[in-house]
Amino acid sequence: MKKRCIALALVLVMLLPFALTGCGGGTDDTTTTTGDDTTATKITVILPENEADPQGIHAARTKKFEEETGIQVELINKGWEAAADDILADLASGGGSYDVIEFDNAWIAKFIDNGWVEPLDSYLTPEIKDGMVPGLLELFSKDGKHYGIVWNNDTRFYMYNKAMLDELGLDAPPKTWDEVSALAKKRGDIAYLDTYKQEQMGTNQLMFVVYSFGGEFVDADGNPIVATDPGVKEAYTWLAQAYKDKVFGPSSLTIDYDEVKDSFLLGTFPLFLQAWPGVYGDANDPNLSKIVDQVNVADYSVSKTGAEQVVLTLPEAMAITTTSKNKDAAWKYIEYMSTKEFDKERALALGSLPIWSELYNDEELLELYPYWKQFGMQAQNSRGYPVILWVEDFADIVAKVSQRILTGDLTVEGGLAEMQKLMEDAKASVE
Repeated sequence: MKKRCIALALVLVMLLPFALTGCGGGTDDTTTTTGDDTTATKITVILPENEADPQGIHAARTKKFEEETGIQVELINKGWEAAADDILADLASGGGSYDVIEFDNAWIAKFIDNGWVEPLDSYLTPEIKDGMVPGLLELFSKDGKHYGIVWNNDTRFYMYNKAMLDELGLDAPPKTWDEVSALAKKRGDIAYLDTYKQEQMGTNQLMFVVYSFGGEFVDADGNPIVATDPGVKEAYTWLAQAYKDKVFGPSSLTIDYDEVKDSFLLGTFPLFLQAWPGVYGDANDPNLSKIVDQVNVADYSVSKTGAEQVVLTLPEAMAITTTSKNKDAAWKYIEYMSTKEFDKERALALGSLPIWSELYNDEELLELYPYWKQFGMQAQNSRGYPVILWVEDFADIVAKVSQRILTGDLTVEGGLAEMQKLMEDAKASVE
């Protein structure tokens, strides 16, 4: 869920905005049926907008698809939370509004178990099976069947403003959370901004902190353990104190990903703890950034002791709904938007991480993005959402209770006890 959100054996990821071209709706009046096959003249696609595509290359690619195939695409593009609400509401009520949908990494168990997405195995070619990053293809699979093709290889990476650290006499970015706190004290200002708001994106970032302290929200069987896991308690103890000490900006409780990025590009703070790959390119674009040639990528991520290495991976796939009357046309769109050629074009233009394994050895790309070496080091330790059926409740509970802990409205122990009870109730409701 974005972000849930979450990035991949080289399960790495990057988001890209689309143009809003319409609203949802069925496609019954725009199709003709021959036997069991449906030839569509129009498909409806709903995907989140992406902060990483200022050039609009996805919208342009969609228009090119229409021109080459004759298939019309109603492309619905809105914020992640709004798109998620529309998709979940439609599918829960029986579906029928969309042909191609956002299939977030946090939805895997729920969407497959509820029969909301179509297996893609009859469409997958040997080239796709052998050529795409295995971790990305397998993530959206169950019982040997594949249900999604990643469109946004969204893994997060630790970046920092080297010039700001140089001014403080630091020759390397913090490796532990205590060092992050020390940096803020030395600087006399915040060390970082993040989004800890009461939405799924807030849960994404809070998961990173918990994982980086060695904590787990649920056990191997999906049972909540937040009230007893020592890493969870340590993570929230640090966060509550860091909020009080202004180690991170208080606005982190209300701002979103774009606002974090924009502040970083203005040189407001030195550490971008979980940046998406495109941030590096934006930081070196004088039309977007005040910190050109100042940003580096670390070889590691921030953690409790330096040993608990982890980065978020929040890949997003495209899937075909089981209610689509235009499945063949829907697959043609997914295939067209996922070719190796377009994957490279997108990487060259935006710095987004490829979904095709071969492109990580592409000389042209490596010459342009030598820092992918550091990405690769961090990505070996990628983590995402727990695979649980009650994942929407999980994200909501974490986001809302966490804010009360950070602001001191609840003690760490009291907040985690409340989180535990709410999670247990959520789990019981789907059993």
